[in-house]
Amino acid sequence: SFERVLVENKLHGLSPALSEAIQSISRWELVQAALPHVLHCTATLLSNRNKLGHQDKLGVAETKLLHTLHWMLLEAPQDCSNDRFGGDRGSSWGGSSSAFIHQAENQGSPGHPRPSTTTDEEESNRRKFFQNSMATVELFVFLFAPLVHRIKESDLTFRLASGLVIWQPMWEHRQPEVSAFNALVKPIRNIVT
Repeated sequence: SFERVLVENKLHGLSPALSEAIQSISRWELVQAALPHVLHCTATLLSNRNKLGHQDKLGVAETKLLHTLHWMLLEAPQDCSNDRFGGDRGSSWGGSSSAFIHQAENQGSPGHPRPSTTTDEEESNRRKFFQNSMATVELFVFLFAPLVHRIKESDLTFRLASGLVIWQPMWEHRQPEVSAFNALVKPIRNIVT
């Protein structure tokens, strides 16, 4: 379900109430709300990998959750940025909460530009808006640092190959050079005008 709703952005087949609730917020807010849960689920399955009898290869559940996690960390900011600020992909479900709108307006989105905003500043603001919180980065490190060697390079084939950018540096005890692992130390203030 996570993969279908979050990664593929498909809401059909869900109950009408759940579908309506998901559409009432922006896609990025849903990704941010679901990320800690996906982190916990993936870490739990990986920590129980030996108990589940999947020592030599990942099971179906681990593969799907790792794929979802990789998408959330590597591709979701770009996909959600395209949905919000315009792009080739028209896959947004259109809903957005007031906090999202206020933050985007205060940062000068293309739909509501500030007179003094340049293209570089707009791009910088977009990147800042689509970052994970420090708590999410800490949670990832807390959950996956002890489990990093339960994921082998041979596990990361086909759909999981993009995850090498995350796991290779971690196997070498380095920070992955992925924007998801850069968090603002000082939170962005929301100024309601």
